[in-house]
Amino acid sequence: MTEKMLPEPADLIDVFYAPFVRPLGNLVVMFAQAEATWLEFVAELTGCTEKEAQRFLQMKASDAKQEIIPQARASGIEDFNLEELSENIENFCCDRERRNRLMHDEWYVDLFNDERATPRTRGLPRKKDADVVWGSSTPDDIWQLVFRFREYRSLFSFHAYDLRRRKGSSD
Repeated sequence: MTEKMLPEPADLIDVFYAPFVRPLGNLVVMFAQAEATWLEFVAELTGCTEKEAQRFLQMKASDAKQEIIPQARASGIEDFNLEELSENIENFCCDRERRNRLMHDEWYVDLFNDERATPRTRGLPRKKDADVVWGSSTPDDIWQLVFRFREYRSLFSFHAYDLRRRKGSSD
């Protein structure tokens, strides 16, 4: 028995946002995969569960780096690999914050700044006396973020695999 495919619904967003649909959709998937490999790597490195490793997602970039890099060094990750990992942990945390702005801030169309309507974001402050966070991204900016998350996914996956492999060969 063949299932009948329903026609795909039209986009529900205003035409101004249409160029953002594909890059944002790719960002959702690629970020989830990068975050999963980050948790897998941290769990492998620290010996905790992936659920326990989630606490590292809540940390600022510098704090996560300060906790993870000494453990990475102690595990035998060294030289270029350690330097690359250290740099990318910090970048991952910063890019994760950028992704959160894109996903959780309000999207609106700025009709007053130039000749054409421009999609932008506005993040309302959660802390007392904090400022509104205004954002302006192009679809290309978002694609670049997607590509970086793909690189983080590969990097964290490699290090998780390498740690498992080294643990297995030392038994």
